[in-house]
Amino acid sequence: MDAREDLPKISVETEQDWRRLQRNISTAFLGRFDLELQSQGASQDKDTFLPHINQFLDTLFAITRPNLRINGRTTEDPYDDDEEMEPFDEALDRHIWSLSDQRLKWDREIAGRRRTRPTEVEALVQGVYAQHRGVDMDIDTNQKSEISDLDGSHLDPEMEETFVNAVAMSAQLSQSISMQCERANKFTAVSSEVKALKP
Repeated sequence: MDAREDLPKISVETEQDWRRLQRNISTAFLGRFDLELQSQGASQDKDTFLPHINQFLDTLFAITRPNLRINGRTTEDPYDDDEEMEPFDEALDRHIWSLSDQRLKWDREIAGRRRTRPTEVEALVQGVYAQHRGVDMDIDTNQKSEISDLDGSHLDPEMEETFVNAVAMSAQLSQSISMQCERANKFTAVSSEVKALKP
């Protein structure tokens, strides 16, 4: 049963098929009526019952019409007999509706991610930033204490200048290493998210 309808509809290909069904039902009904009249010996009453039978058949077909689908169109509205219309493809219709449902599911998932991902990324960036800032502060205090522990009288001025340059370079190097490490982590996270997305 189709999820879009409460009850399945009677499907026929063309309006001519529906008219042929009506003729067949009317013929079968009148044939059965003639047999009943002959078996009861009341053939002379046929003209009396015929208008009632025709009215019954008309009412039957009028009741059936809203539950009928001709070439994929419901017949609750007046049907234009269009000869050039292509036949309705039920499988294509089901496929289109399943794709539409799938699109709605993906839209909901993307909308949910748009609401949650920015806060997750912000928290991640703040955590990484705080961690690196703490590491940088520890490195700076360690370097200052090591420099203050050295007595300048024991060092050659050229050696002292080389040492100061080396310490300054190490600070820059640790900052660039942390920056490169952060970029690598971001690349890994983005790469895994891109791989997780399905086209």
